[in-house]
Amino acid sequence: MGKKERSNIVRIGKTIRANKKKFTTTLKNYSRESIPGELITIVREYPAVVPTGSEFELLQDVLSSTDNVYYKPRRRREYQVDSSNLQHWQVLGFQHYADYVGYSQTNGLSGHTADFDFIFHDEKETHD
Repeated sequence: MGKKERSNIVRIGKTIRANKKKFTTTLKNYSRESIPGELITIVREYPAVVPTGSEFELLQDVLSSTDNVYYKPRRRREYQVDSSNLQHWQVLGFQHYADYVGYSQTNGLSGHTADFDFIFHDEKETHD
């Protein structure tokens, strides 16, 4: 009787069943966390500003007195960037969630030990 309770095969089976139950909820959380957000960039173009008054006269004077000098007005562009949809790990500059977790674990930042073990399938660690 004592040997049945201490059988390695039985202990491994129990551990695998327990880990599968724990990983199903964490897998959903990690999959949600690892979905990257989107950086929204809006570009607005405005027509070129034409110089008026004395500026225009000076410009015409320079253009007429020199060769190979041309006036080519360009449109003015205004960029608006919205980063509110980004995940916290994207704001810090990481391309992938696994990179962020690895960096956090390597530098001893708290709260990511379980994430690190889960990503690299380390079954020795216990997940609570």
